[in-house]
Amino acid sequence: MGMTLVSNRIIDPLRMGGAMPGGLAAALSGAVHDTGATWIGGSSERQLAEPGAVTVTPFGAGRLVNVRLPASHYRQFYDGMANAALWPILHYRSDLLRYDPDFLAAYGAINRAMADGVRRVVSDGTPIWVHDYHYLMLGHYLRQRGVHGPIGFFLHTPFPHRSILTCLPCHRELLRELSAYDLIGFQTAEDLHHFRDYAVSELLAATAGQMELQLGGRRLKLGVFPIGIDTERFSNAARLAIASGALKRLRRALAESRLVIGVDRLDYSKGLVHRFHAYQRFFTDFPDERRRVSFLQITPPTRERIDAYRSIRAELASIAGEINARFSGAAWVALRYIHEGFAPERLAGYYRLGRVGCVTPLRDGMNLVAKEYVASQDPDDPGVLVLSLFAGAARQMEAALLVNPHDTAAVARRIHEALYMPKEERIERWNALMRTLRSASLEGWFSSFASALQSCSHSANPVARLSVA
Repeated sequence: MGMTLVSNRIIDPLRMGGAMPGGLAAALSGAVHDTGATWIGGSSERQLAEPGAVTVTPFGAGRLVNVRLPASHYRQFYDGMANAALWPILHYRSDLLRYDPDFLAAYGAINRAMADGVRRVVSDGTPIWVHDYHYLMLGHYLRQRGVHGPIGFFLHTPFPHRSILTCLPCHRELLRELSAYDLIGFQTAEDLHHFRDYAVSELLAATAGQMELQLGGRRLKLGVFPIGIDTERFSNAARLAIASGALKRLRRALAESRLVIGVDRLDYSKGLVHRFHAYQRFFTDFPDERRRVSFLQITPPTRERIDAYRSIRAELASIAGEINARFSGAAWVALRYIHEGFAPERLAGYYRLGRVGCVTPLRDGMNLVAKEYVASQDPDDPGVLVLSLFAGAARQMEAALLVNPHDTAAVARRIHEALYMPKEERIERWNALMRTLRSASLEGWFSSFASALQSCSHSANPVARLSVA
């Protein structure tokens, strides 16, 4: 496949040790390995030569490309613009926004350096698919460097209402460059509608039907492409992992108690503080569940240089200590709060042990953990997914028990309902969810966006009418 993918980071196959990657890496690595696509990411490490230099590594039928990014700008790009400014805004947390004009300057410099690297390895006319908020301006700089083929952009996070987005001081400078793309994809119809409203109101775009805009002298196509997972791979991994030593040890530790599991990065968007309070409310409202139920919260660290993340880590540790001090006994632990990451294969086994999967973000673009949990269940005795209304996955997974994560009492009740749901209903809900996962697969997501992008035609005419099959 003559396709080039660009994201902030790429996988390191030497460090995978045969494990399947998770998250965005899982979404892209299989397609690159099997289809012959090129996957480009950036690094500020100094083993590469001057900024813009590239290293190329074969990966199955495809190849991985690392672009050297200027270290002098990278921290303000990543810790600053990407994670202190854009991430909170995109997740409806304008109260956590931290902005400095130097952030935007660094963001532009990194986007230009990536454009230089992409130009070195991509043949003219090759479709380019740019991933996520790190590279909102990349399409603009690629056009400046003479790229004439179709360029698409996919946002993995939510796209907020313009009343939130306009809190970002540089929102117009940043987002007007999206006019360079031919196709912009979103996780949900709500995200697309928010972008269209913002573009018309703030960038003076003109609508050209429900799924097209005229912006910056060009027409760009909009689309909804909800990301999926490799369902069968997780199902197989869970079946194999359940017999592993790690899973046997957890089973022994649980004894007769049933497991509620949550797996999330340590991020304020994941609703972890609210979830811990809901756990606490669960034992308060259902005191007979002590010693019958244990919670396992797996929370890999992330972005630890940023103040908001250090703060939530301390708050969660405090609440976890309070829960265990109040409810645990000598032979039973109410809450296991693990601050580390695990390979997806091992997580699949943990998911399978969980009678309840608790996925309650305050805001999430999609949330693949919800899908991984369902895919990992035993078809004959599946667990129940408790899912936030504010995850993109809730638009597809209506057979889950949907909750408002701000209503901690309701979350506690839903957990209790899930624990005591009859097997027949559990199987019925699981089958409905699996039909959704199989019909909206990872492969389908990739191929649908790739097909839509390849059908786009960019020409010398600054206003190119686009059509998507």
